Amino acid sequence: MPRPASLILPGSRDCEVSGGTDVPTGRDEDLEQPLLQDTTDESLLDGHRRDEIWTESLDYEPIHSKAYAYQKKQQLQLQRHLYGFTGVTLAKWLITLTIGFLVGMVAYVISSHQELVTIYKKREIMVALNNGYGLWIAFAGYCTFGISVVIFASSLVIFWTPAAAGGGVTLVMAYLNGNDVPDFFRASTLFAKIVGTLCTVSSGLPIGQEGPMVHIGGGIASSLTWMQSYLPRLKSEPDGKPILSPLRWLKPKSAVFAFHNDYDRREFISAGAAAGLAAAFGSPIGGVLFALEEASSFWSKKVMWRSLLATSIATLVLSWLHEKEFSFALPGTMSFHNLQPKFVLGDLPLFVITSAATGALGSMVNAVHAWLAKIRPSSDKKLARLAEAILVTFVIIVMMFVLAHNFGTCRLVPEEEEDIEEFWFQFTCPNMEEGPGYYNDLASLYLAVPRQTIQKLFKLGEGTAPAFAKTTLAVHCASWFIIFSLAYGIATPGGIFLPCMVVGSSCGALLGIFFKILFPNGDVQPGLHALIGATAMLASMFRTSISVVVIIVEGTGGVDFILPLILAVVISNWVAHHLHHASAYEIDLDNIGSITFLHNEPSHGMIPMTAEHIMAKGVKCLPEVVSVAEVKKILSTTKHNGFPVLRFTNETPSSGGPTTQGTFVGLILRHQMLLLLEKRQWIEVDYQDPIIPRPENDESEEFMQRVWKLDYFMRTYHHVHHPHRRYLSSRPEELEMFDLDKEELDLEAGQQKDDANGAVPEQNDAIPEQPNEETVQQNGDACAFNPQIRRIKALDLRPFMNSAPVTVREECSAQRVFIIFRTLGLRHLCVVDAYNRVVGMITRKDIAEAHRLSHHGVQSGNQGDNMYHRP
Repeated sequence: MPRPASLILPGSRDCEVSGGTDVPTGRDEDLEQPLLQDTTDESLLDGHRRDEIWTESLDYEPIHSKAYAYQKKQQLQLQRHLYGFTGVTLAKWLITLTIGFLVGMVAYVISSHQELVTIYKKREIMVALNNGYGLWIAFAGYCTFGISVVIFASSLVIFWTPAAAGGGVTLVMAYLNGNDVPDFFRASTLFAKIVGTLCTVSSGLPIGQEGPMVHIGGGIASSLTWMQSYLPRLKSEPDGKPILSPLRWLKPKSAVFAFHNDYDRREFISAGAAAGLAAAFGSPIGGVLFALEEASSFWSKKVMWRSLLATSIATLVLSWLHEKEFSFALPGTMSFHNLQPKFVLGDLPLFVITSAATGALGSMVNAVHAWLAKIRPSSDKKLARLAEAILVTFVIIVMMFVLAHNFGTCRLVPEEEEDIEEFWFQFTCPNMEEGPGYYNDLASLYLAVPRQTIQKLFKLGEGTAPAFAKTTLAVHCASWFIIFSLAYGIATPGGIFLPCMVVGSSCGALLGIFFKILFPNGDVQPGLHALIGATAMLASMFRTSISVVVIIVEGTGGVDFILPLILAVVISNWVAHHLHHASAYEIDLDNIGSITFLHNEPSHGMIPMTAEHIMAKGVKCLPEVVSVAEVKKILSTTKHNGFPVLRFTNETPSSGGPTTQGTFVGLILRHQMLLLLEKRQWIEVDYQDPIIPRPENDESEEFMQRVWKLDYFMRTYHHVHHPHRRYLSSRPEELEMFDLDKEELDLEAGQQKDDANGAVPEQNDAIPEQPNEETVQQNGDACAFNPQIRRIKALDLRPFMNSAPVTVREECSAQRVFIIFRTLGLRHLCVVDAYNRVVGMITRKDIAEAHRLSHHGVQSGNQGDNMYHRP
């Protein structure tokens, strides 16, 4: 019985290898040659904007192939020198320690630089004012410096590394969710992020370093596990002999590069992100909880321990450098005093009012940001984006100087305060010959480091005289909301954690002063309301809960105020959810557009849906042994990254079901076939190979060693080809880099050539009749080499395909599909029928689209091929 041509890729039939062996015909030397590093061809960008986000899914699930099983078997046989261990675990812990140390160093450099530049700018303003140059000259100097550093930081982002823009927390979340964001963890992006953050926080803009520190921590972790990219590139003499082969010594057993996989890198980047936030706030436990609650989509006990170690080391290094002596005391970067941990039941309504008010303010920030994002210049309008950054900086500095001059009040510096030069700023207030002098309260709030502003607002206790007038706090709260909303989204590196807390603490302190006036006999502490306001503002903007409480408690040292903080988080989240449904992270993900983010839980609208409703049909399938010409054709005409592998047989199962469509036996990835083509690891087979039971692949040690080497190069394929831009491997132009001989490999060309020579009789489009078993038995040499039978080159996919992919039946609930896909970190999920035949494919794009439609009350229909894009 012939196989139906409509179900088989022409020229891609199961074939045997001449001589009865399946050893590839590729040369051994090909396996020893290192792959070309950083082979990104800019011409392959094909006119797309360089800062446009083209994402592709990561391979978090290991490929369970024969090569993978052999690798695990070899690992068990490795010599264990370190008390029964191979040293890989020790190497992971050392990398984690290094991540924490480097993150702490970078955090210290950024925070120290910001404080020094702030003190210098304030000193220069006073020099200009005291020498009689006037406020306009002081403003011109301050504005010139601010615009200059913003131009430099914005130029880095716009013209060199677009991935360094903003805080980066959203894209870290997207990466850890399973999206490979182009250039996000490149070394140049890390450098631009650090330098750009140094410039931005020194410019006077209401932007902090907390968000960038999360990106920097992840970038440091990525760089430490991507050392292969920094080795010298391969150079060749004119005769083609390599004169430098830096990868020759890299064997599959190399512990240094055992982490060149998405699974291990995900763990290190999670630890780096946690360390970055911990160093920014001085909160090691809070950093771990932030990674658990927000950053990481996949969590385990190993990730928790590595994150805790990295955050502890980063915070210890930061504390040691600040105090100039080693200490285990971690007071936090926003520690304060003067507040008394005493509050009664009567204070509860006041806490609720403060939490609700600042929660509403946080939702307003998100709403304004979502609106401004629609009218800001697009990423391809580079000069317009640069002009926007300059204009926003100019407007913000003008507002600060004008409002401080007109609405600021002059007050005496408290005698107990010694940090006159650090925070209290005289500005245009008169000089005093004796005593601590006057300070302008609004100018002090504007021109100080945001961390110091928050500390001063937290210090407003019940017994202390108010350091800021009510009018000052009202103007500061309203104006900071405006300038913060303007700066939130410009093309510069910078975060919004501390600026968000400044708005919340200012609003909370203002409410606390009003409550103190309304209840003069009560123990109202404006500083406590400032603390509650800052916490509620964070919780309402980012919709976080546990991590915010712990970050505030550790960062401020206010463990005695944990109950009001928990109340603030609950109330503000509830208010913000009813006013504006999206958090700051969700708004940024929607603005990016091409990021496919899978949320924690499926929507309730997916309950009536099944896998059949959300799967993509028309899936491209391959047989176990497929011709090179057909592989070249399918890779040139599609952008799919996963292809089901089918096994064809004439045997009829006991269930009576048909098998002429092929049985699903595995899944092969695009980059695996690209590697086989690049290494010329094909076999020669007969074009008319009958379907007869054939032995499995050779299990000899020599064969498995060759397969193992190929599998190693497959696992590191994306770290060598287009590093940080793996989406380029999905483009049809990728095959042009391999210089495949079309005349030699193209099936149709081969047919025409053989027809002209008379070697092979003319074939029609139908698949020829298969010889029956009796004919095969009579002609035992049917598979031996016959010069009259045309030979073609083919790829044997069986040693490399994932022979145990996760599958679901088409009747499976869509909610269960969502849970399976997200929990296991899958990239492809095949849908099969009762006879294990592939009927569809589900990728993260399909699930995300079904989740979006069902969440908005639109039931997803069968989308067909238009949902099966590059996963």
